[in-house]
Amino acid sequence: MKLEYKPGKGNKVHIYIDGEYKMTADSDFVYTCGFDNNSDISDEELASLTDEVNSRRAFLKACDLLSLRDHSSRELLTKLRQKGYGEGAEEAVGKLTEEGYVDDERFARAYAAELVRVRHYGKRRIVTELLKKGIDQSLARDVADETEVGEDEILVALKRKYGRCLDTEKGVRRAINGLVAMGYGYPEIRQAIETIKEETETDYE
Repeated sequence: MKLEYKPGKGNKVHIYIDGEYKMTADSDFVYTCGFDNNSDISDEELASLTDEVNSRRAFLKACDLLSLRDHSSRELLTKLRQKGYGEGAEEAVGKLTEEGYVDDERFARAYAAELVRVRHYGKRRIVTELLKKGIDQSLARDVADETEVGEDEILVALKRKYGRCLDTEKGVRRAINGLVAMGYGYPEIRQAIETIKEETETDYE
């Protein structure tokens, strides 16, 4: 079989076998893959080249995703599989993990801190959100336990979302249900509601 390279857009190179398009790779890979333009290639060599191209494309796509934001290993693997990279996805995530670009513990700690800072979530909800990102259950619980959730976080969440509806029983129930969903326990919710009510009464004295 005859292998032929044709330039594409940017640094893309299209690979043809006996005049039929087979795949696209980047120019850096093509220059180092060991096959010259118009060279002969066997079935075994083509199969190996196809695997290498797929692995390379998966790796580059993973790098693109990581350039946008950090990912957990399972989250990154899922995205690559959804894009059709197959075994190349596992190889890419494995390589990036070995090189330290993917680190589940680092990701979990940063994401947990963000959930507190931006969404004012409690520890129980943090565990849930970490699990959704593919973090191991044991690691998710450890990270949530170690994440500092200030006493004022629940007050901030309560004031922003439910501060205007605490004057009715229905409003209080809504606030309780909402804060439970945010990961807070009933004792701290009750205390927070009482604190808000006391502050409101003080404002009107």
